Amino acid sequence: MLQQDTHNRLYVSVILPVRYGGEISYILPSFLEAGIGSWVRVDLAGKIYQGVVGSVLRGNEVPAISPDGKEIQYKPVLAVEELPKVLPSEIALWKSVAQYYMCSVGEVFKAAYPARQVKQEAVKPRKSVEHFLAEVAKWESQPATGPQATISSRSVRETDIVGGGRYVPQLSGVQRKAYEGIRGSFAQAPGKPVLLRGVTGSGKTEIYMTLAQECLSQGKNVLYMVPEIAISKQLQSRLKRVFGERLLTFHSKQTAAEKARIHRILQYNAAHPQEVQASAAVVLGTRSSLFLPYGNLGLIIVDEEHDSSYKQTEPAPRYHAKDTAIMLSQIHKAQILLGSATPSFESEYNCISGKFALVELNEKFHGAAVPQVEIVDTIYAMKTRQMVGSFSQKLLNEIRRTVDGGGQVLVFRNRRSYSPIVECQECGEIPKCPHCNVYLSYHKYNNTLRCHYCDYTARFTGVCRNCGTATFKYKGAGTEKLEEELSALLPDISIARYDADITRSKRTDEQTLKDFAQGKIQVLVGTQMISKGFDFEHLKLVAVVQADTILGIQDFRGDEKALQLLSQLMGRTGRRGEQGKLIIQTSQKDHPVLQKLKEHNTPYGSPLPPLTAQLLRERQEYLFAPFVRMVKIVVKHRDPKRLDELCGEIAEKLSGRKELQYKELTGPFAPVIDKVRGEFVKCFYVKFARNANLVQNKSLLQECIAGIKGNQAIVLDVDPL
Repeated sequence: MLQQDTHNRLYVSVILPVRYGGEISYILPSFLEAGIGSWVRVDLAGKIYQGVVGSVLRGNEVPAISPDGKEIQYKPVLAVEELPKVLPSEIALWKSVAQYYMCSVGEVFKAAYPARQVKQEAVKPRKSVEHFLAEVAKWESQPATGPQATISSRSVRETDIVGGGRYVPQLSGVQRKAYEGIRGSFAQAPGKPVLLRGVTGSGKTEIYMTLAQECLSQGKNVLYMVPEIAISKQLQSRLKRVFGERLLTFHSKQTAAEKARIHRILQYNAAHPQEVQASAAVVLGTRSSLFLPYGNLGLIIVDEEHDSSYKQTEPAPRYHAKDTAIMLSQIHKAQILLGSATPSFESEYNCISGKFALVELNEKFHGAAVPQVEIVDTIYAMKTRQMVGSFSQKLLNEIRRTVDGGGQVLVFRNRRSYSPIVECQECGEIPKCPHCNVYLSYHKYNNTLRCHYCDYTARFTGVCRNCGTATFKYKGAGTEKLEEELSALLPDISIARYDADITRSKRTDEQTLKDFAQGKIQVLVGTQMISKGFDFEHLKLVAVVQADTILGIQDFRGDEKALQLLSQLMGRTGRRGEQGKLIIQTSQKDHPVLQKLKEHNTPYGSPLPPLTAQLLRERQEYLFAPFVRMVKIVVKHRDPKRLDELCGEIAEKLSGRKELQYKELTGPFAPVIDKVRGEFVKCFYVKFARNANLVQNKSLLQECIAGIKGNQAIVLDVDPL
């Protein structure tokens, strides 16, 4: 133990990757040096952790006596790690996220620096920062002249995938007007988010690239966010030809070495302000890229801002990347641009209330007509014997006509697998997951039954465990079955599939997209992964099969999500000056979303679309977001009796806390999937007014939950989707 005056002794409060709500103080021995952001090794309850120093304290700044009157015995820091310091801006973001999303700073720290990544921090990447700087200088020494030096098409060609020369973006008159509008909003109200509402195919990407180039020229970094890895892969090839070696792509499937390289480059940029011009970069990333060590961030772009993939659901922090990006922009005093053809209702509301600035882009890049929307009534088609398996004869004829005319087709189904369920024809048995209250999906390519919630997998024998007969029948059709059906019905057409099963293999994933871009694949069957971000020059028809599963979501956001998804699918076609077509097969032909989609051709434009305005009025009437701030309380337990006891305690605590000001408390209720990974689930909704008392109310709610024994089984989800 140190022999020095306790009053002058130095302490450090350490952020640890645990659920504990605060920071834990440790003695800093005189032979060790550490400051804010230093990595330290400490002992917590007999276990050794690596943590980050949140603050340095004097002896008079730490309590000597605990609340129960006992003297506090502080442990010493065991070691200071030789790792790059965490930036103050990173810690500030962690604290903002923890406060808003009602979790611990340690949980945010753990998300920002997973254990494997911390280990990699100590490993020297194969490519050094010096290599990056040399490659940037080499790239930018290349001339970018001539007519081929501009990106004037949003198509995906072979050269976009395999690489090419250095390009610079070129804006049309309409794009230039939107670009100037965005710059004007940035100048008029620095830090105020700007929403670019631009119809699909209007060329938003060129505007993003132009703004990013301008930011780089000022020696500032750019964060360009996309909701999914699949989008980043295609976009990467386009951005690479503009930004060259300055483009850094960051997502969960990157190698540890590449992640470490990106960390090093950004840390170098933050530590060498005199060299920011040379080391400034564009980071193309998914939501995890928010937690990178930015030292000089000038612009954040959140593309497809409406997308639900931006929301982290498990584990904590259960943050939304769009809102976290706004927090990050405020910390760095950076500009932030949100973009979408189908903005979230929250963003629409924020534009109406003046919190966001709105810029519109309502003209397609090549002036193409709005795609034609056609609804196929599957009930009528079945009655008149015009259904062939999962496809109407009308759709099959349209696919044939499109392919014969040199066009390509996307067939969308929002469920992978061969069949969502299999049923025994003898006894009616439907195999269920032993850990979740869901039916197992049949995957024919590897002959397995699989749970899409917990990944439980079992070999499919074809013999019923209940009655011993082999009379199983496949019910419904996933992407795998649709691919098989189409291949049998149209044997002379090249057909492929693009879903999570295919993209498990990086090689197959990239090859499928490349082949479709080159026209080697004429029909691509896929899940939601194909609904956004992709742009193929010869795509003339998009077909939605079994659209009822999109329209039948039992959720207050159901119609909004359906509207966005179908609009995104509609936007995939109808480019290059030609009118495309969207065919939707459904048994709900009179559904309001479908009717508005068909009547108004495009649901988004100026002013606010009628259906959007109607749905917003309903949200306001029934107290749903964005008119209230919602917190979903999710309670899980393996024992259903203990689950009910916990729910009873929650209801009693919340109703008994008079100073907790909520507008409405609903629950407990069982969600649609009421058992996941062996745990039974029940939920509450707590709805707060959007006012100055929100922070205090959320803090009081946390106190209520913290006072319940067994609160480890209780999850708080802020702004749930």
